[in-house]
Amino acid sequence: MEARTAEAPTRRSTRRSTRRPPRRGDARTTDATRWDIQGLRAFAVLAVVCYHLWPHALPGGFVGVDVFFVISGFLITGHLLRELVATGRIGLAGFWSRRAKRLLPGAFLAIAATGTAVLVWVPSALWGQYSRELIASTVYLQNWQLAADSVDYLAQGNQASPFQHFWSLSVEEQFYIALPLLLLVALWVGRRLRRSTASPTLVARLVLGAVVVLSLAWSIVQTETAPGVAYFSTATRAWEFALGGLAATVPLAAARSTTTRWARSGAAWLGVVGLVVSLFVITGSTPFPGIAAALPAVAATLVVLFGGGSALQAVGRFAPIAFLGRISYAVYLWHWPAVVILPLALRHDLTTEDRLAILVGAVVVGSVTTLCVEEPLRFSPWVRALRPRRVALYGVVSTVLVVALGAASLTALHVQQVQDAEFARELRTGHVACFGAAALISSATPCVNPRLADVRVPAAANAVADDSNRTPCWSNDSSAFHVCQLGPRSGYTKHLIAIGDSHNNVLVDTYERIARQHDWRIDVAGHQSCYLTTAQQAAGSQQQVDDCTGWKRNAMSYLRAHPDLDAVLVTHSTGNGPVAAAGGRSADETVVDGLVAAWRAATDVGIPVIALRDNPTARKDVVACVGQMSGPTTGTCDSPRSTALQPFDGSAQAVARTPGRARLIDLTPYYCTATTCPAVIGGVLVHRDQTHLTNTFAVTLAPYLGTAIAGALTALRK
Repeated sequence: MEARTAEAPTRRSTRRSTRRPPRRGDARTTDATRWDIQGLRAFAVLAVVCYHLWPHALPGGFVGVDVFFVISGFLITGHLLRELVATGRIGLAGFWSRRAKRLLPGAFLAIAATGTAVLVWVPSALWGQYSRELIASTVYLQNWQLAADSVDYLAQGNQASPFQHFWSLSVEEQFYIALPLLLLVALWVGRRLRRSTASPTLVARLVLGAVVVLSLAWSIVQTETAPGVAYFSTATRAWEFALGGLAATVPLAAARSTTTRWARSGAAWLGVVGLVVSLFVITGSTPFPGIAAALPAVAATLVVLFGGGSALQAVGRFAPIAFLGRISYAVYLWHWPAVVILPLALRHDLTTEDRLAILVGAVVVGSVTTLCVEEPLRFSPWVRALRPRRVALYGVVSTVLVVALGAASLTALHVQQVQDAEFARELRTGHVACFGAAALISSATPCVNPRLADVRVPAAANAVADDSNRTPCWSNDSSAFHVCQLGPRSGYTKHLIAIGDSHNNVLVDTYERIARQHDWRIDVAGHQSCYLTTAQQAAGSQQQVDDCTGWKRNAMSYLRAHPDLDAVLVTHSTGNGPVAAAGGRSADETVVDGLVAAWRAATDVGIPVIALRDNPTARKDVVACVGQMSGPTTGTCDSPRSTALQPFDGSAQAVARTPGRARLIDLTPYYCTATTCPAVIGGVLVHRDQTHLTNTFAVTLAPYLGTAIAGALTALRK
């Protein structure tokens, strides 16, 4: 994030902008520093930090990032245009070298310190994710790492990482690489076409205007169709930089000559009002960026365009505001790692005192970083004299060293994962007594194996990948009804199909064991956040909703076309793909209505329905919590039964409304006692995230689920 000097025409004034604001009586009579932009930086970083600490109090604080995007576009475009006008060229090596000198020291220091803190305080369960994001942040590709994770089935249970905030810095660095190249190419084309000297300012306006139109249009489309990717994508954010860049093509003198003083001041303050309003009218439920990002982006553009000649100069010159703007980059770097790591180190959620400590600490550490690291390096004669080639060399060496920290963590984690995976495999295949669901925790005589007292498999570091879902069994971002076959290809005694969302497909290996044990054929069809119901599910973008609706329609058509099936197994997550109330019915009633109506596609052609109640939920940090255990397993990470089973499932009610044609299977006794749902049962970690079972635990359910299905089939034949 470009949190450095405001627009300044000379090196001397650029350096002065980092010092104290001028006072009356100073010998200097003019001050070219854009203090209004310094104040805008202070506003932006304070909005972001307060949002991260108190999101409910400031629901739209994340738009501070958009403000930084506009500021960066304005300043960098201004620098490039002045060089183009003065020399007719852009020294790419020199430009990128200056960016590196300004931004890399603080960023690499924060990344290295955070990586060290991860090794000290964060459970190894999170090292894999955090190390990957450390590397992505170091090479400024974190936004694309997060965009990929947003559509990655296995990554969707990821916790926020202490490097996550580097996504915006990555977008900015990509902008710094692309903009000068784009301007040079456009200027060359313009001169070739016109066979004369093309105006750099005109070329910049045309290029930036095109970027605004195309990027904003794509942002609106992708926010609707793929919101997870859209939030982090450079393509959906480029227009905000370009909008600030367009403002830089309007000289301050021209802005003053074409508008009255009152009009300029009014426009600047209108921008301030727009920024304040955006903090409250934009929330986490607002589709973003899309068209909603126009409010903070346009408001920030009004400030940078007209604030220089307004009273905002005096506001930004106020010493505390000016200083916060000066250290805003460092504050942004340091605050977020503390928000993520401190709860893990303290082993409790952040209290008000903790949040205040983070706020103060971020300012203190940010001040030290700025005053003792960034600015001394930035203004050092030795650093200033470095040629671009030497800067590139030092940058590469620093990058390699920081990346090595993440690579070392990944290597150590991989060794541990291999060892733990082998141990877990031995346990699963070695007929260990009381392993997993065989502990029979709700029985009057539970099974206890002392050898499993300090066993927790899969290891927390392996949990997120401990999943049995398979591509042939899965439909994602598509309405296609994909079906995979488990068990014998021929000669089977029963033919069933299991249909549902990801909670259905975590049981793929479980279904396969049941099929082999009972000589059945079990087909599996699953879809992300979508299950067999006629109710409208509001999950994700409109495109995802449409895909889900089409998939459910295809599922029901499939059932009507296969009346020879012996049963359809159905299950669904109580947390994904929420159902909204409809037809004057409550949300819970709508859930039941949707199940009953969808099941008729099977029951009307003689296929009985076997409904499996959803598994309990766990605490959000269950994997990290278990990862912090040492020695014998304790109940520290367990969930109260009342909380774990609180979400409404609706299967029991739907079965009651489908008498003689549907049966319910409830495996809760294998998950929970009368009061508690343990995080670890029989030496097995039950959940890989808050709602999904680990495959290791799921397969231990096979004997009990298979027996229950056989009993249901017998009962439904009577």
